[in-house]
Amino acid sequence: MKRNFNKNRGQLRAQAMVEFMLALPILLVLLYGIIEFSRLIFIMASVANASRQAARYGAGSGEFDGTNYYQDCEGIRDVANRSAILTEFDDINITYDRGLTSDGEQIPILDIDPDPNEDTCPIEDNIIRNGDRIIVQVSASYEPIIDVVPVDPLEIVSASARTFLISVPIFGETFPTAFAAETSTPSRVPTETGISTPTLPPTFTPTSPFVPGNTVAPIPRTPTQVLPPSATPTPSPIPPTPTRTATAISCTGLTGISHGPLVIRDNVMEMSIFNNTGHTLTVAQVYVEWNHDTGHDGSDPSLRLQQILLANQPWSGDLFAPSAFITPYNPSLPQGDSIVKFYFNQSYDERDGTERIIITIGNPGCVNYPVDSSK
Repeated sequence: MKRNFNKNRGQLRAQAMVEFMLALPILLVLLYGIIEFSRLIFIMASVANASRQAARYGAGSGEFDGTNYYQDCEGIRDVANRSAILTEFDDINITYDRGLTSDGEQIPILDIDPDPNEDTCPIEDNIIRNGDRIIVQVSASYEPIIDVVPVDPLEIVSASARTFLISVPIFGETFPTAFAAETSTPSRVPTETGISTPTLPPTFTPTSPFVPGNTVAPIPRTPTQVLPPSATPTPSPIPPTPTRTATAISCTGLTGISHGPLVIRDNVMEMSIFNNTGHTLTVAQVYVEWNHDTGHDGSDPSLRLQQILLANQPWSGDLFAPSAFITPYNPSLPQGDSIVKFYFNQSYDERDGTERIIITIGNPGCVNYPVDSSK
């Protein structure tokens, strides 16, 4: 009985070894497949995260060491490479576009190829405007650690785009409706005239008490004292109370400021302004946006702002930018109707909806009041 038990145990042990040897290759292949699949997913996640973080950095507002973030090519690539864990990126391409059409097609920027496979960084800052996008495409290769099955390396590509703002005009939305100027009343300072003379001690005239041959007679002492006159204070005159002079200015309502539509004719962009306040106002700031990469007959694709005229008050320059705060330029806005005109170097052929004029008033009662063509 004991011999049979030992014999059966040996047979079971040999059978288990045979089954393990048959299952071992399948287990190894399965384990290796799990490792490779996890590695592939990890590389895909690294590539996607790298493109997303790099685009977010490039779309940030501000500067780094005097360079705009969207022009900091090395900084963008450095942010992308921080996500390269267990892999190395083959290419990091940076380009730009003006967004997408309703059909999903990219809108190119002047002389910039929007294809994510192209690298166009850095880009000039005078051709970028609000609403443009930065596109960062990151690619990496995946290759199995062990060539169990001959498989060509896989290229993993991820592209991310983010919209950035170059200039943001900020204006208040709550404005005072009137202003009253008032002259302050000085405080009353009491003054007193007359000086009190200090009291002097009494003066005595001594007389010799002894006279030879005579009986000494007492001589009465009569004090001599001079009292000063009492001081009478004289009150200061009370200054007259100034009358309050109010100057009310309102930029809202029927007696406020309004404007007409924005009109483009040939090479001029203009807008009518109606000043019904009854006062000549001062313009604190002029802001304008335009499509600067369009030209007449395709001869010159740039559109430059060269002159501004508001009530015969000119500004001259040569601006090639999507938007600008015009400085120094603080014309006066006369009463009644007037027109502000923006002259370009050639015909304004293509409107893209970004055109905008903002005239900001600086008078008390109308401080920071914007005359905005978009409202």
